[in-house]
Amino acid sequence: MEPINSDLFICPQCEGALQPGSQGSERLDCQNCPLSYPLRDGVPVLVIKQASARKVETSDEFERLISEALQAPFSGWDFSWLEDRQVRTPDPRGELDYEGRAREAVASAHAVLDLSTGGGEVLSRLAPFPKVAMATEAYPPNVTEAARRLVPLGVQVIWTDPACSDSRGPQPRGQWPHRRLPFADATFDLVLARSASFCPREVYRVLQRGGTLLTVQGGTQKDSPEQKGGPGLVDLLEGTSPEWTQPGYGWDIEKIERRVTTIYRDIGAVVYFLKAVPWVIIDFEVNRYRERLYKLHQRMQAEGGLTTSGSERLIEVRKP
Repeated sequence: MEPINSDLFICPQCEGALQPGSQGSERLDCQNCPLSYPLRDGVPVLVIKQASARKVETSDEFERLISEALQAPFSGWDFSWLEDRQVRTPDPRGELDYEGRAREAVASAHAVLDLSTGGGEVLSRLAPFPKVAMATEAYPPNVTEAARRLVPLGVQVIWTDPACSDSRGPQPRGQWPHRRLPFADATFDLVLARSASFCPREVYRVLQRGGTLLTVQGGTQKDSPEQKGGPGLVDLLEGTSPEWTQPGYGWDIEKIERRVTTIYRDIGAVVYFLKAVPWVIIDFEVNRYRERLYKLHQRMQAEGGLTTSGSERLIEVRKP
């Protein structure tokens, strides 16, 4: 470590200072979070996915709740495991009527694409469909469920790479091609995305001129601690939210916004939710976030749960 001035480095995950590990450990340890970055032939590998999480002392109760959440099944868009462990209180003005708006749009469309359809539960309720109707899904158990539900309704289910939901999309000169939606340019006049992450540029590419994107998205911007309901999970866990959900990234038209308050009864409910909806914190892994999760677990035990706030937006955008 003599030639390396570790004072110049910060942890790319949390911006904490990095210091050499114990003698002969060949690593740089973050002083703020439990991540350790390897040294390979004297080269610091400051890549979050290459880091390992140092052991964090927790409790038996914490480990039991985490284990339950990780082992609990999830398919389709079925959150029944969270019953009594997560309680959502909608905006007094009422829920967003995504299904009503989407049903009207489908009725007048000629070619429809539903992104990250889950088990096809919501899309199936929008029938009948036009001659060209497709749905994408990347989670294997959901692909089977979606096909069972949607194919009889005339919808072609496409198994896509999870990277298709990466907001950055494919890059020039053939880089990151697995982020590309597997559809020709200007194929659809309607793209639906209910609570799904996607690349706006790719959606623009597959839309026809005059085509419409209809989506419901949860806001991840930082909430004021004084705001009713408190901050959201992204803030509490210092997580990395997708860039396209952050303020200023911008959509041309924002139709309706509603506030949502959510109560989590235990840390298992938090982990299950983040496992099922991975685009909320895009780099979430239990081991990587274990120390922060344990601190949150202790807070939840002291306060009898956790109340968070967020927002939902119904957005409609038309391609010129």
